[in-house]
Amino acid sequence: MNTTVPRLAPVENPGGLTLKIAYFLSKKQFGKVIAPLRYIYARSIPALMTSVKIFNAEKKLSLPKETKLFIRYYTSHLNDCPFCSNSSEFMADKERLALQQWKEFMNFRNSPRFSDKEKALLAYLEEVNFTKSATDATFETLRKHYSEKEVVEITWLNATENYYNLMAKPLGLTSDGLKYGQ
Repeated sequence: MNTTVPRLAPVENPGGLTLKIAYFLSKKQFGKVIAPLRYIYARSIPALMTSVKIFNAEKKLSLPKETKLFIRYYTSHLNDCPFCSNSSEFMADKERLALQQWKEFMNFRNSPRFSDKEKALLAYLEEVNFTKSATDATFETLRKHYSEKEVVEITWLNATENYYNLMAKPLGLTSDGLKYGQ
């Protein structure tokens, strides 16, 4: 499967007020109209509205912003979704979060840069992404560090990131090369 180039043509000049506003807001926030708008949401307002609802719901979660971004970043890497990884990195830069530790997550089990709590989170995300489940041992390790509410929020964030990854990757969306402050 060729995923090095988008499989659909971009919609550069959207019709309708909703899309024009979305394009404007994207340019304001990211410096450009991001790929999902041009390739996916320009073709489906219901999908755009669903994504807006997901992002608005995410703002109301109790997890710290850094944890939410960390989950999205790691999950998008597990799923090899370059656009989603890049957008998570952009948001982390915007929030002035230290990304160096995040870049070592593929060796998290052996890295002293991750706490036991972070290792429990990463092990859970890895197992759920690869098996669509979690062993009792992995789940109990996660519960040692997170409340039941946080476990649900972690699971929901992972699921919604998979949703985004499963839209972007099959359609061939690549990194937008987003850089904060440029």
